[in-house]
Formats: sequence, C-alpha cells, structure tokens
Amino acid sequence: MKNYTDLIDKLNLIPHPEGGYYRRNWQSLLSGDIKDSTQKVLFNSRSIGSSIIYLLPSSEVSAWHRISCDEMWHFYEGSPLKIYTLNAQKGYEEMTLGCDISAGQIPQIIIHRQTWYAAETLEPNSHTLCGCTLWPSFTYADFEMADIAKLKDEFPRFTAQIDHIAKRSK
Repeated sequence: MKNYTDLIDKLNLIPHPEGGYYRRNWQSLLSGDIKDSTQKVLFNSRSIGSSIIYLLPSSEVSAWHRISCDEMWHFYEGSPLKIYTLNAQKGYEEMTLGCDISAGQIPQIIIHRQTWYAAETLEPNSHTLCGCTLWPSFTYADFEMADIAKLKDEFPRFTAQIDHIAKRSK
C-alpha cells in the first residue's frame, strides 16, 4: 500500500494536533500511582500505559512539543523518521527511527518525559508508519506544543535546528 491515504482510511486514523495522523489502539486496564525514583507520586491513580498508531507523510512534520510521559517510538514501514530532541541535560540530539541498523537507524527510540521533540520523514513523496507507546497512559493534559520564541530562548545554540522544523510546520 504505497499511497498513505489508503493507510489512513484502512487504519481509521485522524489528524494529530502536532502533525500527521493517529489512532489510539491500546490503553492498559491496570492503574496505580506512578512514582519517580524518589517515590514522589507524579500521577495519581493513572492507567499505566497506552499506545497509538502514527503516520507522518513527508509533506508534514511532527512539530516541536513535549509530554509528561515517557514515550517509545516503534518503526513499522515506509521512510525512516528523523527525531530531534532538546533537553537541559543533553542539549540537542538527532536519532533516526528505521530498520537499517547498519546505516545507524534504530527500530525503537525512547523519548524521556519533559523532553522537547519533533520529527520529519526523511524521503520525499513518502510516509512513515510507526507506533508510540507511553507510560503512563497519555492524556492531552500531558501535551504541550512549543512556543518557538521561548524554545529558542531556552536553547539559543540550537536556533537553526528549531527553525528547521518550525518553518515546515506552518
């Protein structure tokens, strides 16, 4: 199925606020208080995990955003996906989600909570089909789109990288 619109229809995907298309396909029936390593409760009585199917056409980007959950991206098919991250500990990083291990691609990528990130499909006229699993379960209360000016103030050394995605997400 080369036409990504066929995948959108067959997988019943809807537009995602950050760009691309998605559908939640799992939410754990287990719940509990989610604690950090110091045993501080971060989430009270929350479902422990959820996942989505996500499709990003090369004509769009996943705009700069962050969430309060840890997230694992899984590659399924299509073009490799470049994921960009920004955080105070590591600064700027690039990773490629894909199956060509010898080319430096990784089939699963972890993005830790409160990390700013964005993504784009690498090959023109293509798409990336992947999945995202989140711990604890995602809610939109956890989701924050970046204010690009504030993001550049926080990470002034990486203005060009921030602008690369910001200009494509308009």
